[in-house]
Amino acid sequence: MSEVNELVEFDKIAAGMADIQDKGNFLPDMTTKEGYEASKRFVLDVTTPTRTRLDKAHKVAKAYWVTGGKNVDGKKNEIMDLLVDIQKPHQEAYKDFDQAEKDKKAKFEQDIQDKIDILFNYRIIPNGSTSESITILIHQCGETDTQEGFYNRATDAFNTRQESLDTLNDLLMQCVSYEAEQAQQAEIAEQNRIQQEALDAQQEQMRLQQDEMDRKQREIDEAQNTIEEKARIEAEEKQAAIDEENRVEREKQEAIDREAYAKEQSDIAAENARLAEVKRQQDEVEAQQKAQAKLEANNKHTGRVRKEIKEHLIASCGLDNDVAVSVVKALLKTNRVTINY
Repeated sequence: MSEVNELVEFDKIAAGMADIQDKGNFLPDMTTKEGYEASKRFVLDVTTPTRTRLDKAHKVAKAYWVTGGKNVDGKKNEIMDLLVDIQKPHQEAYKDFDQAEKDKKAKFEQDIQDKIDILFNYRIIPNGSTSESITILIHQCGETDTQEGFYNRATDAFNTRQESLDTLNDLLMQCVSYEAEQAQQAEIAEQNRIQQEALDAQQEQMRLQQDEMDRKQREIDEAQNTIEEKARIEAEEKQAAIDEENRVEREKQEAIDREAYAKEQSDIAAENARLAEVKRQQDEVEAQQKAQAKLEANNKHTGRVRKEIKEHLIASCGLDNDVAVSVVKALLKTNRVTINY
């Protein structure tokens, strides 16, 4: 199909739009059956078939363009892959050459930088370096020829060497000053040590004298403590004797009090027992009276009930007196019949 053929159906549909618009150029009264049916039939019979036809034409035309686009992409990729394969050996060759030249240049520059770094690192000395070791570093740094092997970076090498030499000379001066100060401090420390030894000997003598004084004072304190301890023991023994006499008297009085309390409790218990027995006898008489009264009341009530049942049997069932009495007795013998108050 061609592009023109794919769009012909759209043109046909567009050509009929004026006729469709003319047919729908009315607005009936929807409250009437005729008006409602006229609008409904216009949609179902005119616009709906045209919409269906338009959707079908759209799908056919779109399928054509989608397929064509895929064919164009496939052809372009096919030719592009061929071009890539043709140029690949040449492209890899000059890229490898470019990389080799780049690596060679980088190594050349790095070798020069490494030599400059050596000149720079002379100024970085380890802790504890002496003036002698710094002097050796100054000599080694100064012997480096910055015009040999540094090429276009000879100036950088010269400046770096000079900066390192300046730094090392400053450090040398500081180290010489520090070592002189340390020597002076060592001499002062030795003098202080000698003076301290003399002072320690004097203090040791004073300590020994103090120890002797402390020993004599301890002997005096021990003698005083012995006297005080003896007096304390004698006082405690006298107090213990007094406490023992008081204890004996207290126990005698406690025994008398316990005996009197026991007699009092015995009398109270005897009186309570007597009163309890009197109350028990009274309660027993009262209970017997209540039981007798309840029995009499029950007999009266039972008699009334039996009489009512008997009279009811005679009146309602036509039984004679003896039969009715027998029935009542039989009923009252079973556990299923009870008399309630």
